[in-house]
Amino acid sequence: MTILKIYQNFFLRNIIINLIIFGIIFVCVYDEIKLDGHSVSYMLSKISLGYFPCIIWVTFFNLYIIKPFLFRKKIKTFFFLFTIYWVGFYFFMNWFFPIAGLGKFRTLSILSLVLNGTAFYFLHIVIMKKVSQSDKDIIKFRSELSFLKQQLNPHFLLNAMNNLYGESLSEPDKLPDRILNLSDMLRYQIEATKKDYVLLEEEIAFIKKYIEYSTFQNERLLVTRTFEGDFDHIEIPPLFFLPLVENAVKFSAETPEPYIIIDLKVRCGNLSFTLKNNFLESGSRLSSTGIGIENLKRRLEVYGLRHDLSCKKEKNIFIVKLKIWHLPTAVLS
Repeated sequence: MTILKIYQNFFLRNIIINLIIFGIIFVCVYDEIKLDGHSVSYMLSKISLGYFPCIIWVTFFNLYIIKPFLFRKKIKTFFFLFTIYWVGFYFFMNWFFPIAGLGKFRTLSILSLVLNGTAFYFLHIVIMKKVSQSDKDIIKFRSELSFLKQQLNPHFLLNAMNNLYGESLSEPDKLPDRILNLSDMLRYQIEATKKDYVLLEEEIAFIKKYIEYSTFQNERLLVTRTFEGDFDHIEIPPLFFLPLVENAVKFSAETPEPYIIIDLKVRCGNLSFTLKNNFLESGSRLSSTGIGIENLKRRLEVYGLRHDLSCKKEKNIFIVKLKIWHLPTAVLS
């Protein structure tokens, strides 16, 4: 059971906190009571007699007066009950302490008890609100990640179907190989989108397969690719580079001499990725939907990856640069 789960459990949380406070009180009074010649068991029994009735009163106040009245903004009722309750507690302790052989209960002590007990409760409320909000954010992010990842499949498939349709008209004899290649890529996409992270090696292999498919579809396309570094056990969100490479292939295809340049380097868990492609500065029949870049930006934010992403145009060249620091590594079993 994790620390957070223990804290969220009402009984375990209170047992642990009360034992800690009980121990602090024991340490504080140990020397004084020891000088009087009393045993440890005597000290523990006396502290218990004074401490636990106080805790019962404070806990009751927090749960049945603060929570239903103060938090629901029933201020007048709260202050009325607050006054009645703690006056009653004060007289109760003044009666109880002498009977238990603990001496008279002082005003300063009760004020300290009220303030500390209430402060701990408010601190607990703040912590639980933070935990609850974090849980909501995690659920929201997971839902959004699922949507973003699934969004890639139809986007990729739409382009692929358009390409296959064109090839079926021009070179139908090559269609079976293209379909088989496409089947392998779609299989990877289906499996990858079930995961939050995949190995960088697997992602690179998928990009190579996509490039192979693209050069089959467009023999004029020239692809220069460089993959350097230690990829062992480095992980990355699935289908991370596909939107960028897909856009590069699509827009460069309109040019007389289409080309794309891919450069990926990994050093000490830090990734540097650069993608360049040419495009038509004017007269393009394509209109970018923006899905690819926006998807990547949002996924970088949702995954909480420390990164730097820039896109720019230089004459007829589109350049994307992405740097990611401290990528996670796979846990070896």
